[in-house]
Amino acid sequence: MTNIINFNRAGKKIAKRKQEKQADENRVRFGQKKPAKRLIKKEITALKDHLDAHKIPHKDDKDTP
Repeated sequence: MTNIINFNRAGKKIAKRKQEKQADENRVRFGQKKPAKRLIKKEITALKDHLDAHKIPHKDDKDTP
């Protein structure tokens, strides 16, 4: 016996797969949301500041007094 196909459901499944594929492509293309980007940037600057605070000044550096 053959399977009965409901074209409405089949069309909806195909459309959903297409939307999911587009969403995956957009996630890769556009990246993270703005709050996540801000948090990462804030953490990076905090780590850089921490490392800069622990640097030993070198006599050849022009930035040291």
